Amino acid sequence: MNIQLLPDLAAMATLLMILYFLRRRHLQEGVGLWIVGLMFIYLEAIAHFLYKPAGPLHLPMHVLALDSYLAAGMVFVWAAAKGVFPRRETLVYLLVNAAPLVAIETIYGMDIRNHELYHFTAVCGLILGLVTPFFLARTVWLGKAWWLVLAQAVIWIPVWWFASNEMFRDTAYFPLFVLYLVTAIVFSLSLPKKSLGRLSIVLGFSIWSLVFLLHSWVANHPQYILVAAEVWDWQKFLVAIGMLLVMLERQVSSNEWHALHDQLTGLPNRRLFEDRLDQAIEHSRRNSTRTALIMIDLNGFKEINDHQGHDTGDRLLEHIAQNLRHVLRSSDTLARLGGDEFIIITSDLPSDMPVAQIVEASTERVNEALMKPLHVGGTDLKVTGSVGVAIFPDDTTDEVLLRRLADQRMYQQKRQIPLPLEVSVAH
Repeated sequence: MNIQLLPDLAAMATLLMILYFLRRRHLQEGVGLWIVGLMFIYLEAIAHFLYKPAGPLHLPMHVLALDSYLAAGMVFVWAAAKGVFPRRETLVYLLVNAAPLVAIETIYGMDIRNHELYHFTAVCGLILGLVTPFFLARTVWLGKAWWLVLAQAVIWIPVWWFASNEMFRDTAYFPLFVLYLVTAIVFSLSLPKKSLGRLSIVLGFSIWSLVFLLHSWVANHPQYILVAAEVWDWQKFLVAIGMLLVMLERQVSSNEWHALHDQLTGLPNRRLFEDRLDQAIEHSRRNSTRTALIMIDLNGFKEINDHQGHDTGDRLLEHIAQNLRHVLRSSDTLARLGGDEFIIITSDLPSDMPVAQIVEASTERVNEALMKPLHVGGTDLKVTGSVGVAIFPDDTTDEVLLRRLADQRMYQQKRQIPLPLEVSVAH
């Protein structure tokens, strides 16, 4: 046993526990796979701890260490590929092409030095690597197939050459170099550009890949072994800390989003609406354009909550929010102020457009969205809306008065049109 590795094992176990409990407290997609990958790395550390140059544990621990590195790399690629590559096709590709890689690592780990066996495995790996991408390309990978073919050639042609020249250590560590370099690249594509966690993870996997690449050279230069051993452990913690940073950054980003958006509909809330209105009015001042503020209050929504239940009421609010999004321009802002009140900011309206035409067009768009019923349990639920429109700068140049005017006009229409709720049986 290598007692010197006990502090590293304890530190790695601590980081794994922190990741696990953070994930339980703040559920985030993909983190479970990160933990699985790090558990394989921890398994390699245990194998390294138990490894002896001679004795009954020599071969099984050597095989376990190499295959654990391979399994961890595959899991990390699978985790990083979400959002970049199709999930099902990526999993099939990794599983199919893992078999010859496992064979190479296991053969070397068992101290087998047979050229023919390495050559046979390399040929099988290359054939699988060439065929699999084009088989999957018939669905969604057509544009990526040649990249995958190139990656497989980069692995298996050098493996053949290393085996032919009796550089057996390189036959095992060169594929790991390529795998961990690919992991660094895929993580750099999938994680947010300005994330410190992304920087740490990509740097960690890049260093890790170089460690595998230089392993044979270091083994032949004993004076560098101690330095290499320190680097070997360093990148594990760099990757683990990077993953912790990504989790914390995601949580902070999520908290910021929830502070500015309505949790039910995902629309901007009152706080974000006020900021968007300031920007729209300032833009209208600079460009001599108009900004319309459209206040919407649903007629009959209370009756739906009372008779159909709050769950149905929430579904209706989501339905209306979605319909309103579809009838607005991409530059418009739709916000939910609370309850059954929505508000729309429409900016960059031409200054020569008649006010009556702006009001009419705004009201028609809102009514078009509200006319689409929600189908619930064999019935069609449909509400009407009271709409109030105020226009900057025609009605007022004061932001507070603009909101007050839109609100007053909305309530004025609400008093004039007593249309509570329409419920029709779906045929």
